Amino acid sequence: MVKSVAGLALGLAALASATFGPPAVAAPASATGAAHAPWWTHAVIYEIYPRSFQDSNGDGVGDLNGVTQRLDYLKRLGVDAIWLTPFYPSPNYDFGYDVADYTNVAPEYGTMADWDRLVAAARKRGIRVLVDFVLNHSSSEHPWFQQSRASRTNPKRDWYVWHDPVPDARGVAGPPTNWQSIFGGSAWTLDPTTGQYYYHIFLPQQPDLNWRNPGLRKAMHDVMRFWLRHGASGFRLDATPYLLEDTAWPQDPDPAGGAPVGLKPYNAGLPGNHPIMRGLRSIVDRFPGDCVLLGESNIATIADLAKVYGAHQDEINLPMDFLYSGVQKLDAVVFKARIDDAETRLNGAPPVLFFSNHDSSRQATRFGDGVHDAQIARLTAAMTLTVRGTALVYYGEELGMTDLPKAALATVPLGPTRKVADNRDPERTPMQWTGAAGAGFSTGTPWLPVNPAAAASNAAAERADPGSLYSWYHDLIALRRTNPALRNGAYVPLESGNPKVLAFARQTAKGQGVLIVLNMSDAPQHVHIAGWPGRAPVAVRTVLASPAAAAPGLTDAQLAPFAVRLTAYVTD
Repeated sequence: MVKSVAGLALGLAALASATFGPPAVAAPASATGAAHAPWWTHAVIYEIYPRSFQDSNGDGVGDLNGVTQRLDYLKRLGVDAIWLTPFYPSPNYDFGYDVADYTNVAPEYGTMADWDRLVAAARKRGIRVLVDFVLNHSSSEHPWFQQSRASRTNPKRDWYVWHDPVPDARGVAGPPTNWQSIFGGSAWTLDPTTGQYYYHIFLPQQPDLNWRNPGLRKAMHDVMRFWLRHGASGFRLDATPYLLEDTAWPQDPDPAGGAPVGLKPYNAGLPGNHPIMRGLRSIVDRFPGDCVLLGESNIATIADLAKVYGAHQDEINLPMDFLYSGVQKLDAVVFKARIDDAETRLNGAPPVLFFSNHDSSRQATRFGDGVHDAQIARLTAAMTLTVRGTALVYYGEELGMTDLPKAALATVPLGPTRKVADNRDPERTPMQWTGAAGAGFSTGTPWLPVNPAAAASNAAAERADPGSLYSWYHDLIALRRTNPALRNGAYVPLESGNPKVLAFARQTAKGQGVLIVLNMSDAPQHVHIAGWPGRAPVAVRTVLASPAAAAPGLTDAQLAPFAVRLTAYVTD
């Protein structure tokens, strides 16, 4: 599909909004009274899983030098920043999220000199680099934990969460509570050396840090300063809700039910998290360049998400909206509710919307129907990249990369580069640079198999095709950067008059706007746009559309299956 011809004259009906009343309009961050809107308030941040992005030395594992080699590609795509998932030394039980050294680079990824080279090269291209900071836990092989478990009197004993065994109803000593790990099994592991249990909300090889300990807090603050001094523009904060536990250690009355394991009242989002986040924010705020905190912030409600920004927006700058990313099917009613909430109930702070990442199925796999996959990929891209706030793009989304079928992984042997088989491996396959063997990712044997779809869906082919998904992403990101309404405009929630169609607008204070209309069904749909705050605007031209066709009419507009329409307008 290609763009429609710019300049196509359109008309929009003067439609009243009596049924719903004037909608709330979310002001952009730059309109909230701040004299300066930081870069991250409207950024596109591109997540890179370094292990799978580009291998520069033929060992089958992506590395930092590989990322540096591909910076020109990222600049051309138009991203503002890259977020690198962990590249720290690690035993790789959780592929880097079990950190054995917070201030170094794992040999398979390179050296600190390679990091410094990457940051400098990215800066020359106007791209910032964010470090994935694993806050909640370290590796059990980290020197801190090795000291902590050495004896009950070790100075670092209290840097982790320890507890004596507790007798059960039969008088048999066992774990202090019946809490479960997010990865399955008990959240407690007995350490035979000292006779106590240590707590881990994730793997036993990932003991939780004790953020109540001043020495631990200082050490983690020093880690932040280390990377900021080495050119990082901020951090993606991992597992932020889990830094504290209820030290009354209540038993879970329903460990198999109730709230999800990661949202229990005793292990997630405790009030004490707020001063910890303010402490982290104070570190980045002292460094120049509008450094930022992007947070993995699992929550249950939009009100909970609003709290993560801080009472005075002084905690996490950009908490990721898992209410949006958690939607599993295209449903215009559900997405309208999610987007309206994100845009109007976060006190003017920038929302952070995304679909895919290293922990979740790729959006092309999740939403594709096997018939309209290319069109659906354009629709989901448009939805995320036209709303107000910050957008996250997972590597390869711009190419339509899909999950590798699990059956294709079943026979892949474990070895030095793949110590464990992870149920998230399907969405972590090598970047599809070319259609050749190895997909241009590596001259060696890739640590995970290349998706066979790379033969047709790859960067080399798509960059050369103006009608490709890559070109669609490129054009959307360029519009987001250059169109005043899409860059800084307020969000205007609208009504489409059709439960299969999502409609909203972005509008500047001067009345220049873009109407976004998305048909989330596999059948043609009619729309009747309503809900304008005041008189309906006058259309000017089609900015972007897929499929390329006449734009909606005045009262009886018809959209093709999964159609996307972006229409520029002006108000009287």
